[in-house]
Amino acid sequence: MTQELLTSVLIPFFTAFIAWFFARKKSKAELISMKTDNEIKASKYYQELLDDMSERLDKAIKELMALEARHSKLMEINRQLVQELQKFKQLNGKQGK
Repeated sequence: MTQELLTSVLIPFFTAFIAWFFARKKSKAELISMKTDNEIKASKYYQELLDDMSERLDKAIKELMALEARHSKLMEINRQLVQELQKFKQLNGKQGK
């Protein structure tokens, strides 16, 4: 009777222990695989963010360059208008005398 009791308790115990032992290695491997997959997903996400920011920066630089060119053109026009205004004032001053 004791032997039957030990057999009925020990066999399932050792079977469960062996199953746990081998499943533990598999679980660790799956965990490492999941961590690696998460790191890959995170790196892809951040790479997409960097690519998007790079595109935005390129666009902003182009817009800034266009604005600088427009500013230079407007400054030249302003300079020409100031010169014309000075000539006009000189002509008006001579005609008034």
